[in-house]
Amino acid sequence: MLLRVPRTGGVARVTAYPNIDSTVWTATDAAPALDRVLAFDPDAGLIAAVDARGLPAWIDLRVGSVALPHRGALRDISSIDGSSIFGVGSDGAVLRFTPTGTWVFKPPAPARAVFPMSGGTVVVLGGARGMARLWRMRPPATNILDSLSVPESLTGTGAGAPLADRVYVATSSQTLLGVRARRLAVTKSIEFDHPISNIAATPSGDRFYVITDSSSRVNVVDQYQDRVSGTIDLAGRPRELRVDPFGRFLLVRAARGDDVWVIGIGTDKVVGTIHSQWRGDVPFVAPDGAIAVSENRDVVFLDPSTFRETRRASGGASEFWYPFIWNGLRARSAALDQPVEFPSDSPATVQPPAPPPRRDTVVAPAPSAQRPDSTKGGFTVSFAALLTEAGAREQAAKIVVEGHAARVVTSTTSGVAVYRVVLGPYMTRDEADRVGRASGLSYYIIAGTP
Repeated sequence: MLLRVPRTGGVARVTAYPNIDSTVWTATDAAPALDRVLAFDPDAGLIAAVDARGLPAWIDLRVGSVALPHRGALRDISSIDGSSIFGVGSDGAVLRFTPTGTWVFKPPAPARAVFPMSGGTVVVLGGARGMARLWRMRPPATNILDSLSVPESLTGTGAGAPLADRVYVATSSQTLLGVRARRLAVTKSIEFDHPISNIAATPSGDRFYVITDSSSRVNVVDQYQDRVSGTIDLAGRPRELRVDPFGRFLLVRAARGDDVWVIGIGTDKVVGTIHSQWRGDVPFVAPDGAIAVSENRDVVFLDPSTFRETRRASGGASEFWYPFIWNGLRARSAALDQPVEFPSDSPATVQPPAPPPRRDTVVAPAPSAQRPDSTKGGFTVSFAALLTEAGAREQAAKIVVEGHAARVVTSTTSGVAVYRVVLGPYMTRDEADRVGRASGLSYYIIAGTP
């Protein structure tokens, strides 16, 4: 799936990748201009993000709503599960936002950074001049479970690996300090030749990538050995890191120009150089490994092995993009949405018991209860749902299966006209599924006709 939101703010929509123009969901509320996505909760259908003003936001894919839980200034905003968002307020308090409410913790000294971990715990870095400490807690409780004194020169630049139970924080003296979050114990420090400018972890947390000022290399830190296990030389000085959330590539922004180096995480080798404007959303790696870049007004998807264009979203640079994997938008059977009927307990409708049958009477079996037949209308193969009729008809003209051409049907979703490209209906789901597979395209099976 691809979330697409106008960059200036507006109604969000989701398209079914790789059919990048096939709209399968449209929000009911307008979203603000987004800066970056923090995390996605597939169970709740929540996308946690930060808007262009630096405020936290949720987009609820199940009901189509947009929520802004806080209006004040925040820094160091983060989330690892999509449902809980952490941040540090202007007064040094730590805030956690969830759909059920806000949790506030005022540490003994103002907080500098917050690192949410798996299992519900959080590590807070704080302190004033002459003192720095780490606190471990488990919201919504406000009691400190453990604390640790650390060098006061910690800058707050750091990264956590929730799955690996590890946090690395940089110091102003060019040192990387490792901390085991579960036991709150300091591990071996790692020294660098230049001040640390950016840190990023792989999704599994087995490796951390570190770049420093005035250096043209990426350092690979092995968190199991607490040492630099390798370096990756670049053609220029790096400025920023972005790890593919699916764990395949590391994207490195050049300090100057629009060069982006693509590094294979499995090999720690530079596999190529691409060109793109660097934003909070692009470049990004799609679920199939394609790399999306911004090219003038368009968003272009590149094959990761050849860097050749595979598809293009015309005008896509005017939107904010976010790739994710979810099956929560699949079509539901009509039978699942039938109202439940209960026997009435009203005295006015109570029927007297039937008299016992006579011995010379044959009692016929009661007719079976009639249930609504959700398959009465057959099954339809849906290939795409677009917002323009011209685009839908253009795509329908390209789909012909067993001599039958696709057609366009119009429906309304949340007051918005949607044009679906479909084939069918067919008598059975198996037959519809066979036709969908024969097309060689992505498709959905819908009970009845849309």
